[in-house]
Amino acid sequence: MRRLLLILGLLCAAVAIPLSAQATTTVEQVTFEETFPLCNGDPIHISGTLLSTTTETTTRSGGHVFAFHFNPQGVTGVDLVTGTVFHATGLTRDLVVESPAGGTTETFVNRFHIQATGGEESFIGTDLFHITITPDGTVRVEVEMHSSTC
Repeated sequence: MRRLLLILGLLCAAVAIPLSAQATTTVEQVTFEETFPLCNGDPIHISGTLLSTTTETTTRSGGHVFAFHFNPQGVTGVDLVTGTVFHATGLTRDLVVESPAGGTTETFVNRFHIQATGGEESFIGTDLFHITITPDGTVRVEVEMHSSTC
């Protein structure tokens, strides 16, 4: 009888494991360094630290959710021609949801602000991407937008 109860208990535990949701989150600081042209053509060198948060979740139904988020932490830049100092703000975020049946939805947003000091021209870059794919592979929604302002 004890052995039967033990076997039943192990079987119940084995069946229950896939029914529970599991999630992991990782937070880390990532070094960022890049040189690129501003709207006026001057090169700007930006460096500092990005705070990175990554989350992965497996749902009880067998789906999967993946998200990452980056935002600048004390990132500064210098116009290599004029010496103007800039401060970076904004975020980069991506969210992917996969259904157990095979459908996928993804939304990516990037808002990168290069704020100038001393009344100089600032730069804002925006990227937006969204897609919804049904389990049979049909793309139902697709949006892609890019813009930059100076």
